[in-house]
Amino acid sequence: MVTVNSNNSSNGTSSNSTQLVETVSIDYDDFNDAFLTCATCLCVYDGVERAPKLLPCSHTVCVHCLTRIAAAANNRRTAQDLNNGRGNSSQSSQQQQESQQQRQTFRCPICRELIVVPQNGGVTALPPSFLVNQLLDLISTHRRRTLIPTCCGGGVLSSHINQELLYCETCDQVFCSICTKHETAISESTIISSKSPPLVHTIIPVSVAMKRTSEIMLYKANECVSKLNYSRDGVCAELERLDTARNECLSTLDDTFNDLMNILEVRKQQLQQQINKACDAKNRILTQQLSAIDIEKNKVMDECGNVHQLLDVQSINQRIQILNDRLQKPTGGIEEPRENAFIALDLDVTAIKNVVNNAIEQMGRVRTTTTCPGNCTLNVAESNEENLLIPRLVDTRVATLIAVDYDGNRRNLGGDPVTLKLIGPLDDTQQERTANNLGHQYHENNTSDGVRIIDHKNGQYTICLRLSICGRYRLHIYVLGRPVACNGSTGHIDFSIIKNIDPICQYSKGPSMQQPVAIAVDHHSTRVYVLDTGNCRIRVLDTHLNYICDVQNIEALRGRSSTGIGLLSDETLVTVNWRTNIVTQMTLGGETVKSWTHSNMVEPMCVVVDRTYDHVLIGDSSCNIHAFKATTGQHLFTINNKKSNGKSAECVGTFMAIGPDSQIIVISGVTTTGCRCLDIYSCKGTYERSITVMTTTDKSTHPYSSLATCNNFILATRRHYNSYVIDLIDMETEKLINTVDSNGCKLRRPAGMVAFSEVQDSVIDDSQQCSSYYLLVTDVAADSIKKYQFF
Repeated sequence: MVTVNSNNSSNGTSSNSTQLVETVSIDYDDFNDAFLTCATCLCVYDGVERAPKLLPCSHTVCVHCLTRIAAAANNRRTAQDLNNGRGNSSQSSQQQQESQQQRQTFRCPICRELIVVPQNGGVTALPPSFLVNQLLDLISTHRRRTLIPTCCGGGVLSSHINQELLYCETCDQVFCSICTKHETAISESTIISSKSPPLVHTIIPVSVAMKRTSEIMLYKANECVSKLNYSRDGVCAELERLDTARNECLSTLDDTFNDLMNILEVRKQQLQQQINKACDAKNRILTQQLSAIDIEKNKVMDECGNVHQLLDVQSINQRIQILNDRLQKPTGGIEEPRENAFIALDLDVTAIKNVVNNAIEQMGRVRTTTTCPGNCTLNVAESNEENLLIPRLVDTRVATLIAVDYDGNRRNLGGDPVTLKLIGPLDDTQQERTANNLGHQYHENNTSDGVRIIDHKNGQYTICLRLSICGRYRLHIYVLGRPVACNGSTGHIDFSIIKNIDPICQYSKGPSMQQPVAIAVDHHSTRVYVLDTGNCRIRVLDTHLNYICDVQNIEALRGRSSTGIGLLSDETLVTVNWRTNIVTQMTLGGETVKSWTHSNMVEPMCVVVDRTYDHVLIGDSSCNIHAFKATTGQHLFTINNKKSNGKSAECVGTFMAIGPDSQIIVISGVTTTGCRCLDIYSCKGTYERSITVMTTTDKSTHPYSSLATCNNFILATRRHYNSYVIDLIDMETEKLINTVDSNGCKLRRPAGMVAFSEVQDSVIDDSQQCSSYYLLVTDVAADSIKKYQFF
């Protein structure tokens, strides 16, 4: 069927046109006779016995005819050789070769051209006719003959009864071009914009339209069948997993009850051993007594056995007297059984049965779920970039999974088998890590690395991760072994681990501050106390840096010279003033409790509090540390930090901190290229050791300037080019873990720092609780406070 496209349009003023697609129909039998039939045997070609072969003369003959023609030619050549006497043994080898070559030729049955038969394979080695084979494939695929609908509008006697119907794709109408004039013009009432494109009517024969729609229907049907096959495969796979799960549950049940039966069997054997042991002991005593009785009996029988031989009456009387004595006196306690036969087994069966029944009733339960993985929703954390950016070594909530059942209702129970597969870093050799909500988790050499699932027991699951290697990652989430769609289509989350750690929030609301030099946090009330030195006040914020109130104390904060603040207890604060050298203890409302000073203090700069031993440590401008008893103000000891050569190490803020075991950690001024030192003293001021921190990227000699601690972490600020960064140090391993640095929000001059941890909310199971670590930093150059999550 050949299709010719022609565009027929009306005059130039018309805004629409008609596109007529003309077709030429070819008779099926004529097509077979002309192209698919062997001209020699008049049989239709096929792929086996009548396979079409292409001759060098470009004619096509079936292999069956070629075999007969080649055989006939060979027979004729052999007969001619015999008649000419060429078959004798005296002919030369050259003549034999020429004769053999002549036998391997025949003439084309159509054009009579000489055809050479291939030496290897014969006629079957001739090349196939690819064009004929393609036509055979086409005909075999579309075997049916297309019925052409014709017009019958004029009746049986109509002159165009064989006129083929046409179909307009634009109007979706079937019409006869003779009976009906298809509307191509637009009514006058319709106003068409000059910018609107002209309306084009695409007209094709109905037979072509039927063929197209049939192919579209078959395509859609194949798509539906493929989708149903996919669904069927999923159901079959789920049935296989169900059988596997049932076998596993039954195996676990058998193993558990076998263990219980083994426990009962062991106890039964113990009681049997005790019964046998008690019976054996009694049996042994009674057997010994029985032997003693038999011995006495034999003695009596021996003594009285020869009574007939005794002739003396006196001897007989003596024997009688001896027997009377034995009857009257006990003979070694053999008259009565030395043991008894009493043995009993005391089993409080009623109590035991009650306990066992209660325990067995509470032991185990069969748990199923109605969660549909295809209906579950996955809410990914928001990001300003295309990919989710997660800071290195920071515990981050990546996504929240909401379990939904087959009816579209949210589940209110947990316990669904949620599995994670983490692939990455994708830049290097890909590694796979898996985790699930059943307590199994992947860990690398760094134990802080891993992904985990928090089951909130209400149909909500939080997916968290903490990774130490930077790069691109891909996280796949599975529920019941089936992937969960993310963002409506993709079944994974792409994210990147970066070195940059931006602040979570900054103090921006509320009255402005001036020179915030120190900071303290109350872990119980989650309040933050900032020493706003330039305004002679203490600003109170929450841990999200929202303004609460201000605390005033004119005597302690006068002169804009307060430099340190610490939380002495849940009800009192302690501050220090470098101009007056006075340490002031005040309530949280600003009322002075007491104050003291010491002659050895020279311009005190910072305050830290050891609440374990009730110590207040004051650091002065000479980097000396003075310890006082908080309750009395008594001076306890002084740490003369001469190892720093009298340098203050550019300490603007707190240059000391309290460790997890009440150690006193002090910045040392002794530095080398890329190395910085921290000195550690005991709670009594005795020097213990030094920590040397090495940085590979920073080769400067700037020492640390401020310190803070949280659990086993030490945080120290250092100058890096024109800004500051914060080093995270593990106190146990004395190694640098990470560096807190922000590309978009640099620290200009950090002074006070305080670190704290918070347990993540909405976790019911205590075993799944995880703490997040935060850091608050005051920047005196920017008069701001920044909050970071550093682990």
